[in-house]
Amino acid sequence: MPTMDHKIMSKSTAFTEEDVCKAIRDRVLEQRLAPGTKLTEDSLCSIFGVGRTTIRRAFLLLTRDNIIELQKNKGAVVATPSPEDARQVFEARMVLERAMLEKATENATADDLKRLRAHLADEEQALKAADIARWIRLTGKFHILLSQLSKNDLMCNFLEQLVFQTSLIIALYGRTGAAPNCKGGDHERLVDAMERGNATEAGDILIHHLASIESQLVFEARSGEQDLHTIFATAND
Repeated sequence: MPTMDHKIMSKSTAFTEEDVCKAIRDRVLEQRLAPGTKLTEDSLCSIFGVGRTTIRRAFLLLTRDNIIELQKNKGAVVATPSPEDARQVFEARMVLERAMLEKATENATADDLKRLRAHLADEEQALKAADIARWIRLTGKFHILLSQLSKNDLMCNFLEQLVFQTSLIIALYGRTGAAPNCKGGDHERLVDAMERGNATEAGDILIHHLASIESQLVFEARSGEQDLHTIFATAND
């Protein structure tokens, strides 16, 4: 697999702030970029082959989604949700995502369900290949794909922020040795219920699914220095 440096060198056009944002968001979804990690401009300029202006514009976009914080005398750091933040995020997801799932079940076409099945196959493939970072990222994106079927852009944008916050929360408070993210079987059962047109069953599966993830949290924060070049060394698909 090519390295990020190779990808930069072979890219025909310059990286934009959106490219930088996507790379950082993906590392957050993968739970590889831990809360509290300092994002130094010099390192990111070197990694992406861009100037400080591009990195700073990316930082502004990421603060909007509460993925990073700009701290006085420290610069940009990956956001660190508190235990109360975690409680509120899961509460919000249970209310919002269930409502969106009901609309998604009503709206889902045969092609939509086919795309969800294809995504589930990608999750399974990543897990079988022991590509855990990709699997974690895909399980988070599954919920974003579901939300898009509700056809409510405002709610989708908010849900996407909550999914990223959930990844930060699991990275910070996830129980050592526990399953790091979603259970793939839950996703499959959820799509099965949608295919039957049973929004109530799909909603019940979703709530149990989120409650199970929340129950694995242990509010003893872990921290440690991370090397940004190592974190961004592997290119995403």
